[in-house]
Amino acid sequence: MEGKTILITGANSGIGFATARILAEQGCHIILVCRNEKRGEEARQYIMDATGNREMDLLVADLSSQQDIRRLAEQVKQHYSKIDVLINNAGGVFGQYQVSEDGFEMTFAVNYLAPFLLSHLLLDKLKASGSGRIINIASVMQDKKFNPDDVINQTSSSYSGMQAYKTAKTAILMMTYYMGKRLAESGITVNALHPGFIYTPQATRMSPKLFRPLMKLFSKDPEQGATCPVYLAVSSEIEGVTGEFFKDNKTEQTSPISYNEELQKTLYTKSMQWTGLKTDDFTEYELIR
Repeated sequence: MEGKTILITGANSGIGFATARILAEQGCHIILVCRNEKRGEEARQYIMDATGNREMDLLVADLSSQQDIRRLAEQVKQHYSKIDVLINNAGGVFGQYQVSEDGFEMTFAVNYLAPFLLSHLLLDKLKASGSGRIINIASVMQDKKFNPDDVINQTSSSYSGMQAYKTAKTAILMMTYYMGKRLAESGITVNALHPGFIYTPQATRMSPKLFRPLMKLFSKDPEQGATCPVYLAVSSEIEGVTGEFFKDNKTEQTSPISYNEELQKTLYTKSMQWTGLKTDDFTEYELIR
């Protein structure tokens, strides 16, 4: 894997940090994307000291902001000739209703719209790799019903943090399946994964209070949770595999609604509008047919 350039969002803690450290040990050039510069620099220094790999860069961005995502993408385009792997790891769970600066419910903005926008803005760098891989962190927590319009019609009175998380993760699955099909001839693959239930502060906040004392006993640690992202990033076994959902390094089916092709297309079209992207910009990647 030496010479491979891998960009990981949300890389200063949890699964993102563990994934970065393991891939650094394998000789990859790692780009850490973190919201907090101080914590990001601490993570970068720790990984360099632990692995001896000095090919470790830090870029700072707030992925709840589409303006900041665009700025991040421009930095990547200016400084790197290619991106071999994009791991959309950053996410968040919000107990209270919050709205991003772009006017979207925060869970949806961070967990779905950010990966959607960043993935599209970096398609040229992924294609330059010759075999670029987009890896989305999803979940086994998925919706049985899904209406894209409901996403932007949420209110503080109807808000549920758990439901918002499930909606965002269902959307990321739809994105994975739709883009996997549309990019099939481009050399870029798109896959999603469930890392397992990880013992992190975020996961603890999501759990009912009654079960929180048991979380540590039945959850994976971040190192274990990084197993599948690392597998999808570097394994030759999945060369050319695209539009799949993985759990424990094996493909697995997701909720029936996530395979609805009409909904995938509707969500994709709306997502282009929500992020200010133009479909004509991506015809060369065979996203539009």
